[in-house]
Amino acid sequence: MKNIKEGDTVKLLCEAKTESGELCYTNDAQNPLKLVVGDGNFFPNIEEALHEMTEGETKVITLEAEDAFGPHIDDLVIKVPKSVFKTEVTLEIGSRIKIDVPTGKSFIGTIQAMDDQTLTLDMNHLLAGKRLVVKVTVLSIENEENKTQ
Repeated sequence: MKNIKEGDTVKLLCEAKTESGELCYTNDAQNPLKLVVGDGNFFPNIEEALHEMTEGETKVITLEAEDAFGPHIDDLVIKVPKSVFKTEVTLEIGSRIKIDVPTGKSFIGTIQAMDDQTLTLDMNHLLAGKRLVVKVTVLSIENEENKTQ
């Protein structure tokens, strides 16, 4: 039975929920999550937990906020004049809104509050400050040494 090692390509079933049980992400066997262990393209704590797992094995990993999407940063809650938004954009509390800045970058914020003149936007990631419970199941492992032969 193959164990996962650094550099192996793995296909995973993955389900992520908040601590309260709200589903954040899920996939199925037809759309597996594919990653190279150690490339740093996934949460480091989950990549570490994958080491030595085998095909068919399932683990549940709890990620603290700082190991997932980071803490909620109060300074990223900002007030913006309504006048900067196009009039055809529907502005409602709870809506996600895209902001383009002069540098060419875009940011997404959630409308937290609004009055006649301003919007209060939370520019944090939706999952910032939240602990996540992630269940991973290994569907397949392609060992590094098999790729070079």
